[in-house]
Amino acid sequence: MTQTKQQQLFKVLSGIESQLEHVRFLINESVPSGDWIDTKEFSNRSTLNHKTVCNYVGKGTIKMTKKIRGRHLIHISELENWSK
Repeated sequence: MTQTKQQQLFKVLSGIESQLEHVRFLINESVPSGDWIDTKEFSNRSTLNHKTVCNYVGKGTIKMTKKIRGRHLIHISELENWSK
């Protein structure tokens, strides 16, 4: 392999590494932290059953955010209104 080809290859690899780092950052930002729980966990910690939680999320009675893979995640501060 010529030196020019090696330099081109290293340049391409450097660009790929940079893109991978950006993807890692985006993934870390989209993964919920410990402050967010899914609807099933919310129902386990509250006085509501799972179906009711899903209905309330749909109506906006329980505030939520949609995160990765279509999962409904609820901030744990919402539990104060519905805790056991």
